[in-house]
Amino acid sequence: MSEINLDTVKHVANLARIEIQDEKAAEAFTKELDKIVDYAHLLDEVELSTTEPMFHALDLTNVLREDTPSEPLSQDEAMSNAKSTKDGHFKVPKML
Repeated sequence: MSEINLDTVKHVANLARIEIQDEKAAEAFTKELDKIVDYAHLLDEVELSTTEPMFHALDLTNVLREDTPSEPLSQDEAMSNAKSTKDGHFKVPKML
């Protein structure tokens, strides 16, 4: 058992802005928090000296297309899907 007691649970509940009114509930939270802390201590004992650090549990890589230069869109192509244009610019409603 770790050193989790009723005062510790009340302190953590206060920090988390959780109101515990029932003393029975506080005792249940004490047991649960104690189990969590004990499990964390158990994880500290795992031998990891031969394990390489990783960023993700799965070995995922992004599939990206080759970044090759190409001809830019013409102004007519760029404006072709615009709802409204004026003098070769996108026309949008006034914001202010």
